[in-house]
Amino acid sequence: MVKIFYLSSLEEDAGKSFLSIGFIQKLKKEGKKFAYFKPIGIPKSAFTNKADPDVGFILNTIYRTDYPYDFISPVSIPDAYYVDLINTDKKKEFLQKINKAYNKITKDVDYIIIEGNPSIRKFIRVGLDDVSIAQTLGINELIYVSTKSSDRSIDNIYFTKNYFEFRNMGIKGVLFNKIDFEYIARIKELTEEHINRYDIPLLGIIEKNIELFSPRVNEIVAQIGGELINEQASSGLNNRVETFLIGAMNAQSALKYLRQVKRAAFITGGDRTDLAMAALAQDVSTLILTGFIQPDIGVITAANDKGIPIILSPSDTYTTMRNLERLKPGIQEDEIEKVLQIIEKNINWDLLL
Repeated sequence: MVKIFYLSSLEEDAGKSFLSIGFIQKLKKEGKKFAYFKPIGIPKSAFTNKADPDVGFILNTIYRTDYPYDFISPVSIPDAYYVDLINTDKKKEFLQKINKAYNKITKDVDYIIIEGNPSIRKFIRVGLDDVSIAQTLGINELIYVSTKSSDRSIDNIYFTKNYFEFRNMGIKGVLFNKIDFEYIARIKELTEEHINRYDIPLLGIIEKNIELFSPRVNEIVAQIGGELINEQASSGLNNRVETFLIGAMNAQSALKYLRQVKRAAFITGGDRTDLAMAALAQDVSTLILTGFIQPDIGVITAANDKGIPIILSPSDTYTTMRNLERLKPGIQEDEIEKVLQIIEKNINWDLLL
């Protein structure tokens, strides 16, 4: 009997790819025979190739398999305008593809890690949501991933529990992920009264890791369609960004905010030399100049001296920020071992293996 870890969440950006990477590493370390599966991949856009970047990363780094990509992630639906791209006529075709691939890759394994849709609500309109897929595959329990660092997380757990029961689906356990440090004690306090008593196993509590969940500058460049204009600082593309600041004030006011943060991406117009120079004197990871306006040569020289990449954005400041709000940082290859350490330390593997 194959043991199934089907990761699902009510909220998007719950860190299911992060968890999948950790689960894969743990099962490898334990010498288990396993498979990884993502029924519906989400490519970056409808006009790129059909590959999901998270699936591609996993296949290129930690999960080598003889099965082709289409068996690991048999259906591809881009996030943008997806309502126009799928309809109920596609449901049967897609579920058949998912079922065929699942049966193939689980033939000779003891465990399977299934990375669910961005949310249990996603694709429910056409019956391609996580519960529908699980039922098609004969799976009767999902792992629920919670990311709320507030008491609202308890309401979300019960909403999901009741919804699952309505659809004859069980919860294998709840896994808290990306939780603020100060809320971890509160979760432990609530567990006995509001989780355990309803027979929902607590699988683990994983603290939010700023480094792992902070984007690199190269991810920002790709997200906004930007251009690096100082190749001399190209090594800085690997810098982490912990916060974003918009420079729309005078330099003195900007300094007040810049001194309160670290590893910032400072966003301003290319014609604001005063703000750019003020930012470069502080702890910034990159300078993003909007409107595709080339900066003064003095700004480029100062950035090169500190190894800070300057990115030209083709959009205005508002549009640039909107694009950055949709950025979903991925795990980098040099972070994989750290993911394993976090997963091993914070998950109750006695309940899973």
